[in-house]
Amino acid sequence: MSLRQTSVRRADLPRNRSLGIFGLIIAPFLIIGCQNTNSSPMTDQGEGMIPDITELGSLKPMNEPYVALVRHSFSEIGRDFDPYITKDSMNIVYASTSHSEKADIYFKKANGKVIEQVTHTPNASEKQPQLSPDGNSIIFASDREGKWNIYETSFRNRGSRILEVVNNGRVNEQPCYSPDGRDIAYSTWIPRKGQWYIATMNRRTQQERLYGPGIFPKYSPDGKKILFQRPRTRSPQWFSIWVLNLETENVSEIVSNNNWAAVTPNWSPDSKKIIFAAINKSIHNNGPHAGDDIYTIWEDGTHMVRLTNDDAPDWNPIWSESGRIYFVSRRNGHQNIWSLKPRDM
Repeated sequence: MSLRQTSVRRADLPRNRSLGIFGLIIAPFLIIGCQNTNSSPMTDQGEGMIPDITELGSLKPMNEPYVALVRHSFSEIGRDFDPYITKDSMNIVYASTSHSEKADIYFKKANGKVIEQVTHTPNASEKQPQLSPDGNSIIFASDREGKWNIYETSFRNRGSRILEVVNNGRVNEQPCYSPDGRDIAYSTWIPRKGQWYIATMNRRTQQERLYGPGIFPKYSPDGKKILFQRPRTRSPQWFSIWVLNLETENVSEIVSNNNWAAVTPNWSPDSKKIIFAAINKSIHNNGPHAGDDIYTIWEDGTHMVRLTNDDAPDWNPIWSESGRIYFVSRRNGHQNIWSLKPRDM
């Protein structure tokens, strides 16, 4: 279907309301992985280096779809979440509540233990960081002005100056740079519709476009499409995964099921595959507040493969340029960032 640009009036914050399964699922995922206004996720500080990734991982039997499972963050107090992997696959930017009940943004070497704190706002939370394509800035969501909005700070000078990026009077979250850095995509709450919409904004002109309901937008690496999740407006209200073609403005549903939800989707580096977490699909279902396992699927909706099969929840995956897949997991009893290497993808 074709979606036109929509103008939306300035409006207040969303009010609490009952949303059934949709409400149960969206609340935690707006706080953790594309991740809740009142919750806070975080990480532990340490020093020294850990062994090389090929030495650290536990090699799985040949019938497993991955090898070399590696733990990259080590908080035992608070939670680590919203990982973003730099293009060289050497560094991780993420959110954590390891030092405060309010989340801040952190940076670390993927194979190290030393962490750097990028933001420090004791009375506000920051989440959903992403590094700009040129590596100079970090964009993220924060409630530092009383409601969630999108901000940007210098990566080189680590939070020296924090600027508000979107000024539309609404609640905005889940920012994402386009591959050329000229635009950003994000989710914006439309009070008169009672829904989150996918929006884009040109950085130079500040022109905003709305494309219809959805959350967790992610530009494809080639910049031609936006991946996102959207719930049904009828029962069962499970999330499914959609792709927006930016040239035609057509949207296509890629993953959908009547019995489980597909959430926190992301692209493979070649734009041909999609990675996501499922809710209520696994035999060790963890409820609506975290994913069950991580799956991949081709963009045409075929060849779905389950990558993880652990009793603990796994969600919020991101596919790095090196081919490793990073994700959030509670498999060690703490919420940390892990990665694995798919065998044949």
